[in-house]
Amino acid sequence: MQFPVFQFSYLGSGMTIGLDAVLHVIISHGMAIGAISFIVISEYLGLRKASQDWEAFARDFLKFTIIITTGIGAITGAGIWLITSALSPGGIGSMLRVFFWPWFIEWIVFTCEVICILFYYFTWSTWVGERKGKHISLGMVYVFLALCSALLITGILGFMLTSDGWPWAKSFWPAFLNPSYLPQLLLRIGISFSLGSLFSVAFLIFTRREGMFRIEALKLFGKAALISFSATAVFAWWYFSIVPSTFKTHAVFAVLTSRFSQQPEIFWYVNCAGAIVLFTFSLVSMKGSSTLAKILIIPALLVSMGFVGEFERIREFIRGPYLMPGYMYANQVLLNETPFFNKEGLLKNDPWFTMSSDNHGTAAQGAGLFARNCSVCHTIGGINDIAKKVDGRTVDGLFVILAHTHEMIPFMPPFSGTEDERRALAGFLYGLSKGTVKEHAPSRFAPAHGGGTHE
Repeated sequence: MQFPVFQFSYLGSGMTIGLDAVLHVIISHGMAIGAISFIVISEYLGLRKASQDWEAFARDFLKFTIIITTGIGAITGAGIWLITSALSPGGIGSMLRVFFWPWFIEWIVFTCEVICILFYYFTWSTWVGERKGKHISLGMVYVFLALCSALLITGILGFMLTSDGWPWAKSFWPAFLNPSYLPQLLLRIGISFSLGSLFSVAFLIFTRREGMFRIEALKLFGKAALISFSATAVFAWWYFSIVPSTFKTHAVFAVLTSRFSQQPEIFWYVNCAGAIVLFTFSLVSMKGSSTLAKILIIPALLVSMGFVGEFERIREFIRGPYLMPGYMYANQVLLNETPFFNKEGLLKNDPWFTMSSDNHGTAAQGAGLFARNCSVCHTIGGINDIAKKVDGRTVDGLFVILAHTHEMIPFMPPFSGTEDERRALAGFLYGLSKGTVKEHAPSRFAPAHGGGTHE
């Protein structure tokens, strides 16, 4: 089944999904797992040491964290479903058919998480004295549920890069327990506690706390940060050692893009500098130096969130030209559909492209072909602007290039369509580069049974 194409004129589909997903990962990993784990530990230390400082810190930090996780975290999580359903319906539909039960169970687990964390928060002041131990246990139950969510989702995320033999065997368990499942799960747990320790230090430093308690807590969180950073580095190495070499070769390009791809040393310099910042921060915190920790906490947070964005960017980019390796291309065309479209035509087999009289023009057909073949990565006038990419090319040159895109650029899907359709797309792209085609031409999509087109 083919779905309609929606295009974001400036950001593009990939960037729109990516921005929401990265923000969700930072919150779901760093706060929902990491920060709340340290809150439960702080509450436990308050009980064991009979310390009101640890108790007050945990209570205040929970209030801040729960607002972010149940507000922004939940909204961005739902946003991923909304955005992917609109921009990549074929991909999300196919993934649901493979992983219906893990996703269904994860929704139940997430609902239990929300109920549990709210119950944990609202019973803080009532479950005291002899019931305090049970309250801490409730917090531990929440952390367990949050880790269960990670356990369920990681199998799906890992499959999208290392689908292994699924395209042929169509077996669930090899797909879910794919080669990158375990290293990615441990890597995400490491990221969670790394971010959680940084968020804990930030809240500690920027709120008023008694001097001796601040030093004690800073040393604890600094030690946790050092262990988490070290574990994350090890698991990241393990994860990328599992990634197939054909995908791994695109990792540096995924970050530097074509602008800086000829200077790969930039990638290593920046990443090494970021790692130095994080490890320096953890060592400074372990020494209990509040002043230096306060100076380094913001750079450390920015670096850590940058690393998260970099990891997610690489993970998504390097699996190109596939959305599901061995089964579906990034533009949601199935691998076994391409020969059919090349012979019979893409547009006449697309129920959402209205082949009315005003859509028989080359520009309109080119716009439809661009939407189906290219718009998942490229925009018109926005980020990764296709007009700038083809500027200076001739129509004949573009016609030839479109036949070999997957050979020239390994992470681009092959063109789907007949030779005449390839000529129409070449003319459309040439017109865009010369400014002779209207920018809104790609929106000429409508249901086959429905009315007109959109200018």
